[in-house]
Amino acid sequence: MKECTYYDLLGVPMDATDEEIISAKNFLVKKLHPDANINSTYDTTTYIQNVLYAYRILSSPDQRRIYDRRIRNPIRREDSGRHSGDSDYRGPLSPNFAPYWEAANKLNELVASGFQLLNDKSTHNPVIRKLSGRKKPEEEHAGQLAELAKAAEIHVKVLESSGIPKKYWCSHAMNWMLFQWSQNREFAYAMLCVMYDNYLDDRKTAAEKKQIQNETTMFLNTLDRLSACRAQAS
Repeated sequence: MKECTYYDLLGVPMDATDEEIISAKNFLVKKLHPDANINSTYDTTTYIQNVLYAYRILSSPDQRRIYDRRIRNPIRREDSGRHSGDSDYRGPLSPNFAPYWEAANKLNELVASGFQLLNDKSTHNPVIRKLSGRKKPEEEHAGQLAELAKAAEIHVKVLESSGIPKKYWCSHAMNWMLFQWSQNREFAYAMLCVMYDNYLDDRKTAAEKKQIQNETTMFLNTLDRLSACRAQAS
C-alpha cells in the first residue's frame, strides 16, 4: 500500500517544480493560519509545522533527492536514513497508531477479497443463475465469505477500540493519517480525522473526491455484507 508522502501532504506530484511546491506551501499556510481558523475547535499550528517541515525537505535539492530515494525504495528506507547523512531520519514508528493502521491494512485486503466473491459475475446475474442452476453469490461462496468475515471481525474490533469512525478505515484515509501521526505523535485521532477531511476539501478536485467517496462507500457496503455473512454462518 502506498503511504502518504510529503508530496501528498502539500498536494503536489513528485515531479512538481520549485514554484509549484512554494505555491502549495503558501496556500496551506494561509488556509491553516490561526487567524483563518479562529472559530475552529482545533489548533492548526502543528499541522502548519508539518507543512513547513515537508516544504523544507522538498525545497532543498539535496534533501529532496535523499527523500525521493527513500520513498522509491521503502524496503531500504531505514538503512538509507541512517547512513546517507540525512539528519532528519526519525527512526521506526512507535506502536500507538501503527496497530490500527495495520488492522485497517489487513481489513482492506479481506474486504477486497470479499468484494470479488460477492460480485462474482457468474452468479450475480439472475438469468445466468436460473439457466445454470447456480445460487446467489452469498450462497455460492458462503463458506469462503464466512471465513473472510471471521478474519475481518478481529481487525474490526481493533479499529473500534481506537474510536476512529468507520468511514476513515479505508486505505486512503488510514495511510494519510499514519503519515501525519508519524510526524507528530501527539495528534489526537479525532484531530487526524478533521485534518484528513480538510485535506480532501482543500487539495483534491471534485472528481478525485468523488472517486475517494466511491471507494469508501464500496468498502463500507462490502464490510456490512461480510458482517451479514458472518451472522448467517453463526
